[in-house]
Amino acid sequence: MKGRGLGRGLGAILPVEEGLIEKSHSVQEIPIHAIEPNPYQPRLEFSEEGLEELAESIRLHGLIQPITVRAVGDRYQLISGERRWRAAQMAGLTQVPAYVRAADNTQLLAFALVENVQRQNLNPIELALAYKRLIEECGLTQEDVARYVGKSRPTVANTLRLLKLPPEIQKALKEGTLAEGHARPLLALDSPDMQLEVFRQIQSKGLNARQVEALIAQLTSPKPPKLPKGPTLLDVHLTDIARVLTYRFHAPVEVRNKPDGSGELRIRYTSAEDLDRILEILGVKE
Repeated sequence: MKGRGLGRGLGAILPVEEGLIEKSHSVQEIPIHAIEPNPYQPRLEFSEEGLEELAESIRLHGLIQPITVRAVGDRYQLISGERRWRAAQMAGLTQVPAYVRAADNTQLLAFALVENVQRQNLNPIELALAYKRLIEECGLTQEDVARYVGKSRPTVANTLRLLKLPPEIQKALKEGTLAEGHARPLLALDSPDMQLEVFRQIQSKGLNARQVEALIAQLTSPKPPKLPKGPTLLDVHLTDIARVLTYRFHAPVEVRNKPDGSGELRIRYTSAEDLDRILEILGVKE
């Protein structure tokens, strides 16, 4: 999909005839009912409140910036400007100014993506899905995508990685209740359960991005191995007592201490005669 460079912009990657670009600079008035939405529109959600505000502006001033369409038979299909087209319908316009371009499905997706990226109208998940479609459906590389949307390749790669997050977190990104700067550190956690646990802490405690990074660093840092505890003074003392009693009774003696301060003293014997001998040493007579 390499075409002749046309300067900065989409033409540097997607082949577009120069004459076609010149023709698209002329604006035509098109019946609004003859226009269909772009099936490749990367933007999935439109704010009703925002559309109504734009519609009111169009009622007062008209549609100042033309939309861009392609001809499909006797109808037209949006390439970019769906928000303006929707608002123009709400405003009651019957015709809208439009640039008419020839574009295949690949270019249709690319044009719509570029417009939304440049206007910063996409939420992080919509943007990630649009990048994914450009790569899978248009055969572009991450470097290609980065070049014509004006982002670095690592930025494109990091945005694509957001699609690996659990659906609950992606939903929060789409709704704007979770910032991308809070979501990206979650990718350092291998477990979706851990990602969700930290996400819920972000929501419930109102953690800022730095606090999120600190929490994740704590969860991912290797824990030092537990070293065996050395003997305490009491352990040493009880060991000495057991050694002295073992020598005194000529029999194995164990002294065990419990956390509450109590304990056990055990003397082992090997036969009834051995028991009698130990009892005699203790001064116990039958």
